[in-house]
Amino acid sequence: MENDGDRQDSRGDEVRRRTYLRSVASATAGGGLASILADRSLARAVEPSSVGAVDDGGADASRDPAAVFPQSVMSGGPTASGVILWTRLAPSVVRDGVALQVEVATDDAFTETVYRGEVAAGQITPAHDHTVTVDLDGELDSNRRYHYRFVYDGTASQTGRCRTLPGPDDDPDEISFAVLSCQDYQNGYYGAYAHVAREEVDFLLHMGDFIYESANGAYTGPGQGIVEGRDFDLPSGASLAETLDDFRFLYKTYKSDPLLQSGLEAHTLIAGWDDHEIGNNRYWDYASRAPVLPEKADGHDPEFALELTADGIQAWMEHMPARVDYDPTAGTLHDQFRLYRTLSFGDLVDLVVTDERLFRDGPPCPDTNRVSCRAEEAVHRTMLGARQKEWWKGQITDATATWTVWQNAVLTVPLTVGSDWYQVEFLQDSWDGFQAERYDLMQHVAGADVENFVTLTGDLHCALAAYTKSHYGELDGGDAERVGVELLTPAVSSVTADSLVDVSTPWDSEALNDLATSQNDHIEFMDWYRNGYTVVTFTDEACRYTAYEVDAGTDSADADRNKLAEYRVPAGTIELTEEYNSFDENLGSDWF
Repeated sequence: MENDGDRQDSRGDEVRRRTYLRSVASATAGGGLASILADRSLARAVEPSSVGAVDDGGADASRDPAAVFPQSVMSGGPTASGVILWTRLAPSVVRDGVALQVEVATDDAFTETVYRGEVAAGQITPAHDHTVTVDLDGELDSNRRYHYRFVYDGTASQTGRCRTLPGPDDDPDEISFAVLSCQDYQNGYYGAYAHVAREEVDFLLHMGDFIYESANGAYTGPGQGIVEGRDFDLPSGASLAETLDDFRFLYKTYKSDPLLQSGLEAHTLIAGWDDHEIGNNRYWDYASRAPVLPEKADGHDPEFALELTADGIQAWMEHMPARVDYDPTAGTLHDQFRLYRTLSFGDLVDLVVTDERLFRDGPPCPDTNRVSCRAEEAVHRTMLGARQKEWWKGQITDATATWTVWQNAVLTVPLTVGSDWYQVEFLQDSWDGFQAERYDLMQHVAGADVENFVTLTGDLHCALAAYTKSHYGELDGGDAERVGVELLTPAVSSVTADSLVDVSTPWDSEALNDLATSQNDHIEFMDWYRNGYTVVTFTDEACRYTAYEVDAGTDSADADRNKLAEYRVPAGTIELTEEYNSFDENLGSDWF
């Protein structure tokens, strides 16, 4: 494992923070971040020059691609005519004047090549951490799988598979997604990715928390500590990421895992993000026009938070092949970096991806009693920001596919206990903390008469199937109608949801699951206790949700996998039809 410094104690952290703040004192809360991003050399996808036959230098199976491509390969940003391909070269192998070649074929032996290109040596630089993203938009056919590889100085990379979107006039029979979220490297292993690699899904959806910013096991399970082989130190020596090098180190470390690589090699990624890509529970302070990182000692200092957010964005753009809008000339961060976007999968699925961290207000009830606090109902509170919210409404209204799907970072439906003034929301970091805006969005879905509305969610570290409603009684006492369903994927390796909720010791796991469903009549199924992933499949006839448990305590491609639940939603209805539920099988106490 790379290590450029020893972990520091808290006193050393504080000295370094103060020095670091002085080094960025030229930034201002009003406009500093705009200038920070504009002045940075952020990674952008390049269009390689076309070349003839790729020279693999006689590469054979005896050559280890990991020595040249230590983070392997991945693809993302699909369009109907291309994808973005990604790799990173080990700095020690980079030589002046040596270009990187890329090859795409319809077969994994590369006998049926459809594209060959070359990335100039000058585009492989430390300024982008030696990462390369190649944009092949306009080069490939729609709705096709391809195989791809890179070749550098005679060594061929690992082989990846990628897929383009169906075209606007295509009528696909089926579109399937493996949905993943929350993969704390220090809390568990990535057997889920090995199983995903073997799934015949069309795309990966990652809901966020691809990395965690911690090096000291801050987010591991109670009393558990860092799992074997996952201990490391950040280059800065801090316990939470504080520099661009720290964020880059985290991506390189996470993506060096062979099981993670196998899943990313096999399928094209559609990436969102959540908080840990920069800082836990991060939000935006509209008064100072700067982000807030509440877990950091200086996270409320606008200058520090601005600089660190820019570092996190820069590393994300270097290491995540996503087709996002970036305009360095815009005057504010919210205009410079736009994660939210829509992807269309022929006439079957319209996927609306939102950014629920860069615009959100802070917690509604900090340092107060949640039972008496009602700030979560305040009409001015926003998670999406005014412009993104209006964009979202337009995308929902204009969607024409059979299924309208929202790739949403945090739980939309309430998770509460009690009622009226004695009702307690467990998760004010979710949409329960933004009830007026949630009401506005769900009223819009109801008013637009959207059929087949599905919300796919991560963040909560559990599996869940629920009904989304026009309201939940928070601002409207009238009758609530169902407007769609919400399907939540468990965490790949992060602590499971039961560890995030303070509950009484007499409750066993079945009682806790029963509590969630009995106190929240919109929730049909919930499992608080397992890591894993989900597969969501869409056809003209139905949406199918299958949740899997994968043992995150085993560092193996053969980690145990079990089906937790399966639900079907017939098209034209809002009805979760249970087809399998592990609790119906009386699996016994060994599961708990």
